[in-house]
Amino acid sequence: MNIDVNVQKIIFSLLRRWKLLIVFALIGALVGYFYTNQYTTLTYSSDVKFLAYATDSNDDLEENNSIEVIRSSNTSKMNYVRSMLPTYITIMQTNEFNSRLVNDINETYNSNNPISIVSGALEIEILNDTSIFQITVTTTDSELSYKIAKQLETTVPKIMKEKNQGLVRASVEDRAVKATSAGNKGYAKKMLLCAVVGFGLAAAYVILRTLLDVRIKSSEELTEKYNIPVLGSIPNFEGKGVATVSTKGAEGYVKEK
Repeated sequence: MNIDVNVQKIIFSLLRRWKLLIVFALIGALVGYFYTNQYTTLTYSSDVKFLAYATDSNDDLEENNSIEVIRSSNTSKMNYVRSMLPTYITIMQTNEFNSRLVNDINETYNSNNPISIVSGALEIEILNDTSIFQITVTTTDSELSYKIAKQLETTVPKIMKEKNQGLVRASVEDRAVKATSAGNKGYAKKMLLCAVVGFGLAAAYVILRTLLDVRIKSSEELTEKYNIPVLGSIPNFEGKGVATVSTKGAEGYVKEK
């Protein structure tokens, strides 16, 4: 299989300058380490897990209903909860929800916190395609993260009960625990990212230099580029190399040893 000449040159140049690529990758990794160490803030997380379930007081099952009817009703309710859960999670990501949460925190702890303490601090996810969802609170203060998560245990069920006529509600399945240590700064991920950037910059430099280099370095390149046969080579006694003369007499090159 024939490979384009420029591609061959680029691959050869990259392989020949592998040390440069490695050095730049190591420099990038070191930059990532020092940046992470100096500018990444330690954070603390507390999380709460909730179980969402459906209630329908108007269609309560009677005692004489069969097991099959009960199972069918429970399955329908579970499917309804799963279909509606993303909507409730979206509600919990609104400014209205954040404002309600902060007001509840201030009332509970007799404080005067601004809404900014929860803005961007909450991460909500549904666990493994179930009716259980988790809210993780991450801040730079372990005590604050715990207080917010603890308040969620009360505020979230209240809000879900108030919405959509209370058809979907939530119960606490796993209560908040105060973080005893900070989360990982992510050294490995950031160092790897910076190493890839350093490697890419070095590779771009090598490729650009190779493409801009118009010098002819072999008789094969001379023949291929100009379609001129090489008659012979004249030793270069002053420098290191051999001068090659073509049929035109004006073309030549110096072959590096």
